[in-house]
Amino acid sequence: MNPRAVWAVAKAQFREFWRTPEAVFWTYGFPLVMTVVLGFAFGPKPPDPVPIAVVVADPAAADSDPLVAVLRHDARLSVEVLDAAAADRALVRGRVGLLVHGSVAEPVVRADPTRPEAQLAGLVVARALRDARDGPGVAIAQEVEDRPGSRYIDFLVPGLIGLNLLGAGMWGFGFNLVQMRTQNLLRRLSVTPLTRGEFLLGYLMGRFVLVIPEAIVIALFGVLLWGVPFRGSWLAFLLVVAVGGFAFAGLGCLLASRARTTEGVAGLMNLCQLPMWMLGGVFFANENLRGPMRWAAEALPLTHINRALRDVMLEPGSVLDIAVPLAGLGLFAALCFGLGLRLFRWQ
Repeated sequence: MNPRAVWAVAKAQFREFWRTPEAVFWTYGFPLVMTVVLGFAFGPKPPDPVPIAVVVADPAAADSDPLVAVLRHDARLSVEVLDAAAADRALVRGRVGLLVHGSVAEPVVRADPTRPEAQLAGLVVARALRDARDGPGVAIAQEVEDRPGSRYIDFLVPGLIGLNLLGAGMWGFGFNLVQMRTQNLLRRLSVTPLTRGEFLLGYLMGRFVLVIPEAIVIALFGVLLWGVPFRGSWLAFLLVVAVGGFAFAGLGCLLASRARTTEGVAGLMNLCQLPMWMLGGVFFANENLRGPMRWAAEALPLTHINRALRDVMLEPGSVLDIAVPLAGLGLFAALCFGLGLRLFRWQ
């Protein structure tokens, strides 16, 4: 082995890296920026109140219910008073950690023990009831929420479908475009009679064929293996998948329209994907977020895709029930794809 040859290769790679501003920024600058942003977002602060729901027959008369008064008195709890149907929906969507019903003397708690927030909510409720008695706590009856549609796995599977659409659209479409640019394949296509619009539309269709079967496989896997319910319309489900896949492919096209290096487009995609991973409602509900975090979550396309998928799978949702989010996602997709087409360059 020739040490001088090894050193020459290493030196060339080192110089190539530092002469590529995109690679330097996404390697060193982007992590520092995210450290600052996430530090402010999730820095030391008092814990947020734990969201729970108290189930009553008549929510309008809840002010006179002793159980509601005791739980509302505890600042560690954020209490919603709901009827049985609304409480079930809140638990399914992850808006609350558990349901409480009964009386102060004989409380009953219902929750899915596999939910990360359920145990914390149960401990805070038990402590609130104990503090109200100013002595030994009461025996709390525990009900396990294991009905299909109300479990954490039922919440998770639609989110995983949305996450798959995000990855397939961004990486399967945008990243591969930049790879073709770096390999000079796009330059060869530029001398053919093929227009930018024809190329991008054909490329989108070729990649898009794989999106719908992937989503169907994940949904069927959840239904057959874990008994995840599918209560809505298959047509509505396919429309959500199609429009959602188009939205993320359009975003990937926009990000890849001018990127010259794989490091640059990977950084841009991570910049867009990280907020959606955290706030898009995949692994936990974003409906109980507050302030700027909630506003940011509502601005993310993944939030609306996951919400529409849960409307279709966990509830008897139809095309009309998801018409508004579908229209918004379609507009977002068209804007991203149109802007990406306008900015696209072959080299």
